[in-house]
This record gives sequence, C-alpha cells and structure tokens, in this order.
Amino acid sequence: MKKIYKDMELSGKALGAAIFMATVCFYMIIGAITARISGGDFNYYIPFALLIHGVIISLCTSGTWVVCFGLIKNKGNLFRVLSTLIIIFFLYGISLLIPVINTVDGFPLWIIINFVFTFVLISGVSALSLILESKTGTRSVLIWELKRVNISTIT
Repeated sequence: MKKIYKDMELSGKALGAAIFMATVCFYMIIGAITARISGGDFNYYIPFALLIHGVIISLCTSGTWVVCFGLIKNKGNLFRVLSTLIIIFFLYGISLLIPVINTVDGFPLWIIINFVFTFVLISGVSALSLILESKTGTRSVLIWELKRVNISTIT
C-alpha cells in the first residue's frame, strides 16, 4: 500500500513539473512574440512571485488530479473530471486574489498561460487514464503506465 501512494506522489510531481515547465517556456515565447509585434522590448526574466505561484499551482493541480483520478474509486468518470476542473478553477480564483501576484507586471499573461497548459495537460492525462481504464479495466494515475496506451488500437 505504501508503494502505491509513493508511486502516486511521484506521478503527481512529474505532472506538476510538466505543467510548470510548459508554463515557463511558453510565457517566454509568447512574451517575446508580443514584444516583437508591438515593437517594444522584452526582458527575458520571470519575477520570483510568478515562479513561486507556478510551482505551487502546478503541484496543487497535479495533486488534485491524482486525488480525483486515483483515490476516488466509487464515482463515475464524469464526476471525477468535473470535480477536478472545479477544484482547478477554485485554485486559480484564489491565486487571482493574492496581492503579490496582482502587483507583478505580466501576471495576466502568466495566469492565462498557466491555466491553458494546466487544462491541456490535465485533459490529456485524464483522457489517457480513461482510455486505459476502458481498455484494461484498471484505473491508474501513474504517468509511466499511461504512456503505454496506444490510442489507435481503441475503437
């Protein structure tokens, strides 16, 4: 039992790292493109408050996904997906109220990019988890098990 929870923790951390990494990379890319189009300068730095926000929100989001898809066993798929999305919306709502985040330049772009990549990655791993469940009959939130799912074999 202890190994299962350790694997779930590692899977959650891997998903959180992927969300954070995608957010940072695309924040820089979109900031540079926006500066190029507007003719302004873009300073290639991310304020520390945004980095801390990104780490916390990414880990909370991945933890929510692991709890909703790994520990809730007796509810249907729609309930698990909707509860995950509602908790994620709630987390982002709280993060918009934090004064440190609201005073940093570029925070709207950061929040939008973070939300988009959170939604994309959580939707992707949720779909893979549901495909794995329909294919094998077992539920899993382990990232290394989800990558074995071959979508083309599902009819």
